[in-house]
Amino acid sequence: CRWDGGCLSVLTVDRSEVMKHLQLHHDVKSGGDKDKMLCHWDSCGKEMQKESISRHIVTVHLSDKTKCGSCGKQFTRSDSKLRHLK
Repeated sequence: CRWDGGCLSVLTVDRSEVMKHLQLHHDVKSGGDKDKMLCHWDSCGKEMQKESISRHIVTVHLSDKTKCGSCGKQFTRSDSKLRHLK
């Protein structure tokens, strides 16, 4: 984990695990999913809705990418890959 300077926790690319970790160890409160918040991962600073923060961390900071089987282009989100395939 590299939230607010980092901690000793090792995270997987599971969005629910990331959110639970933020709630338990970094004082991110539950609820208010539409509230805006900043990403504090390595001082990223990107603002988004709270409900999107775990997906952002997994796809951008933990590099869980998916690849197009035809051309090899990489995508951070599977829905982006699906649009590409269409």
